Amino acid sequence: MCCPDGKIAALFVDIDGTAMICQPYFDGAFEEFATVMELVGVPKEASKKALGDIYYGSMPHRGFERERFPEGIVETYHHLCAEYKIQPRADILPVLERIGNAPFFRSPELFPNALQVLTRAQHNFMLIAVTVGDREVQKYKIRQGGLDAIFDETIITLREGKAELVAEAIEDYNIDPNFSAFIGNSIRSDGVCLSKTNFIYLPLESSLSKNGDKLPENTGFKTFSVSDWRDGEERAIKRLLRRRKMAMGNDEGKSAILQAQAAPTCTCQNKRRKRS
Repeated sequence: MCCPDGKIAALFVDIDGTAMICQPYFDGAFEEFATVMELVGVPKEASKKALGDIYYGSMPHRGFERERFPEGIVETYHHLCAEYKIQPRADILPVLERIGNAPFFRSPELFPNALQVLTRAQHNFMLIAVTVGDREVQKYKIRQGGLDAIFDETIITLREGKAELVAEAIEDYNIDPNFSAFIGNSIRSDGVCLSKTNFIYLPLESSLSKNGDKLPENTGFKTFSVSDWRDGEERAIKRLLRRRKMAMGNDEGKSAILQAQAAPTCTCQNKRRKRS
């Protein structure tokens, strides 16, 4: 993990839509909600659009706790009942709440090669998960997905603002942002971290994306656009490692390498630790 000047290299990894499949579970809930609404007289496409507008449109202030999605479905139900002059039914509410909770109780499923690539990367990088959502839900998914032992730290937040969290970790762990990167699928949610370190854009899902989403400009860091985890390993992670090795090839770097060989417990290696 060693970099010049005694710093270390890190990979910050988004979870939902990047390491783990996420959006299809919510798409299924949208479809199931629309089917229920069709039975009470609301067109399916109108129901899905209304749910998207109400839930995703209010997400910045609604928050990312687990209960917010079922709340959004119930809110959409009442909105559509008013719009289509339908008498709300109390017996439908438990059905809607079940639909809204279902995505959070699915067995976690990793994207192909995600675990293998991260396992190899941990030999050369500190690995830090940075994810938005309910803390218990996210910790459960990471643990059940077999990623708990891979990450040195897991950062879970209920609000968007990953760049600030990344900046704090860079400072606290003495991370060199030039030889590090954030891996994510969302230009809006993850791409903001390009202002703090390199960005590996892995668009396996297009969740929470909006037309016009743009990456920060003139940050001094690089964006690596890749198609899957293996592609990301070859065309981004390995390139960062090569650049780090080249930087360590100067006189100062050679001295650091000799010190590391003489004392395996060098400063940068000691920075790897497990936190909750």
